[in-house]
Amino acid sequence: MATVADLVVIIGPSNKPASAVDWTAIEAETGLVFPSDYKAWTAQYADLRLNDFLYVSRPDLGGLERQGAIHRMSQLRPIIEEWGTIDLVDDEGREIEALPFPLYPEPGGVYPWGSTDNGDYLLWLTGPDPEKWTIVITDGMTWWHYPGSLMDFLVGIMSRKVLCPLFPDDFPDGTDIEEYTPEDHARIRAEHGL
Repeated sequence: MATVADLVVIIGPSNKPASAVDWTAIEAETGLVFPSDYKAWTAQYADLRLNDFLYVSRPDLGGLERQGAIHRMSQLRPIIEEWGTIDLVDDEGREIEALPFPLYPEPGGVYPWGSTDNGDYLLWLTGPDPEKWTIVITDGMTWWHYPGSLMDFLVGIMSRKVLCPLFPDDFPDGTDIEEYTPEDHARIRAEHGL
């Protein structure tokens, strides 16, 4: 299993402070216990944008994590309900029709941890053991399931040992990162009048 240290070797250490996460409050609010690799990542990095494309987000503080996750999943619900099935793609890009994944807050539902510049949803397939959560990527229509942890996925993607068929063929073409602290997000919102 890959670790945050493996990711640091590829993308470098953080240049900005990572604020503390009150995991007791976040887990009580969401009803989930999060994977240890994600907790280790939040201890080292602010929100990340990898190679100008892939965002890895820290939990929302202030009682908004559950609400934000439900909102994100509600965007997928109409698509799933309309079709009743999903197009599940394998590593080679072959599609099959499959039953949809449950959506948070349903038990075992997919839960958001990031996004891409293309609007892809980066999700965990949750379960009772957070150390066995796996990765699901979707653009809303096509879905891909990666049977590893968050760090397995990020280390694999950034080293090009894992290729997601929903991502551009040239991603990643480097290992540059951008970090966003809560202060950065507030400044960006103010600059754009949000």
